[in-house]
Amino acid sequence: MPCINLPLDPIGPTIEIGIALPRSGFAAGTANPPIHWIKAIADTGCTHTSIHSSVAQACGLSVLGKNTVTNTSGPVAVNVYHGDLFLRPMIGNAPFEWLFNDRGLLELLHKSQHYDALLGMDILSQGSLSIIGSIKTASFCW
Repeated sequence: MPCINLPLDPIGPTIEIGIALPRSGFAAGTANPPIHWIKAIADTGCTHTSIHSSVAQACGLSVLGKNTVTNTSGPVAVNVYHGDLFLRPMIGNAPFEWLFNDRGLLELLHKSQHYDALLGMDILSQGSLSIIGSIKTASFCW
């Protein structure tokens, strides 16, 4: 079972995630698209992983359609981007890129200086997120 330790920053448990064009859209044997690594917050109050539109643009992700999300000001229509999501656990002494392929990534409307994405329950529910407050760390295993 792969695991990642996350520091508990004042804004929450932070994690580096990778976003890329979906590999399913490329012929076998072709080079994989580059992975863009960004900072995210592991957010149990977020139902679906969300990325800012600037990340989607940098990765060249296409829009699958629209969805409605509810934020503090009520329901808002957002884009749904089609992309691959990566986590990077350590396997032995080396990082390993773990693929969650062909994801519908919701648009994160508000840009933050601290993060570019929210890692939501669509990913977090596939494992176990533990918070260890005394050492200001969280652990996500799946």
